[in-house]
Parts: sequence; structure tokens; C-alpha cells
Amino acid sequence: MTDDDLRSRLRNADPAPSPAPLPPDRVARLLEKTMSADVATPTTHTPTAPRRRLLPVLAAAALLLIAGAGWLIFRPDQPIESNLLTAPATASTPAVAPVLLAAPAGGSAKCMEPQAAHLATNADFAFAGTVTTIDKNDVVTLSVSKVYKGTQTTLVQVDQAPNTSETMLGSGTFEVGKSYLVAANEGTIMICGYSGESDIPGLLDLFEQAF
Repeated sequence: MTDDDLRSRLRNADPAPSPAPLPPDRVARLLEKTMSADVATPTTHTPTAPRRRLLPVLAAAALLLIAGAGWLIFRPDQPIESNLLTAPATASTPAVAPVLLAAPAGGSAKCMEPQAAHLATNADFAFAGTVTTIDKNDVVTLSVSKVYKGTQTTLVQVDQAPNTSETMLGSGTFEVGKSYLVAANEGTIMICGYSGESDIPGLLDLFEQAF
């Protein structure tokens, strides 16, 4: 059996008849369509690595946009002051108005022995304090440590006139740094043993008995 005989038998055994050849114009159209499809839909390769790197950036930008929108919706009507720039307001200590006294002019009047009853009856203001300053006009400023009677204050100023040793117990005048026990009546310092340096023997006992 030859090769031609074998091919003839195979064709006869194929159940599907041999298709008729396509016309030339249809073959040309199919070829043009195939070429056009290949050009219109080229195969592209999209790298995935750059896209993965962009995802965190896009997510962060989205969060910022959401946070900004939330602040605009819920922001307070009044601006919020920063504690780093402005300290919280505190109640300021009110200025203390000093009690003003005058020292009596010195003289040579004779004084009786001081009595606690007389001090308690005649003094309307009595205190213990220390001289902090004396200005050029002889105005004495005392820091008050205790008020025995009268206006509660922490500051007393005395217009100190020229005095003699009979004015107050001790040196007779106020000196910076020294402590004093002072009694006054109607704005004038009481003398004759009722005011003086606090370490004079008997003066503190006199104040404690009177007040």
C-alpha cells in the first residue's frame, strides 16, 4: 500500500467532510481584524512594587483628611489657649493698705509707771513688728508679726518726728532691723513705757497682761 492509498483511506474514515476553502476577500478581512485587535489591546505589564509603596502614603493622607474634617465639625466656638504659652490665672494677693501712725514729739514730761489696765483701756491699736525700711522723709515701715488689738494688718507706717529718749523705751527711735511693741491711741503712738523695743524687760509682759 502506498502513501496515497493511506491518505485516501484516512479521508474516507473522517466523519466530517472536508471544508470548502474560504474566499480570498474573507481571508483578507479576517487577517485585518486580527491585526487590528493585536494593536488595540497590547499586552502591558504593571509593576506591583511601586503600587505597594504608595499604599501607606495614600492611607496616611486619608487619615489626615478625616482628622481635619472632624476638627472642623467639633471645634469649640472660642479658641483654646495653650498651657505652654499662658499660665492658668491665679488670684493675686491684694495690696495691703498700711496702718498709718504718728510718733509724738519728744518732751520732758514726767511719766507714771505703766499699768496694764491703762494700756488696755486707752490703746485702740497695738502690735508687734520689725522695721524694714526708713525713707529719707523719716517714714518708718514695719512688718507686723502680731496684732494685739485693733485693725488686722501686716504693714504699719509711722511718720517719725524728731524724738527724745523719753518717746519710746530703748533708743527712743525706730531703727532698721529692730523689733518693737507699739501701742497707739487715735493714730498716735503711746509713750511713757507703753511702746518700745520688744526686748526691753517687762514690756512684753505688760502687753500680754493688757491684751
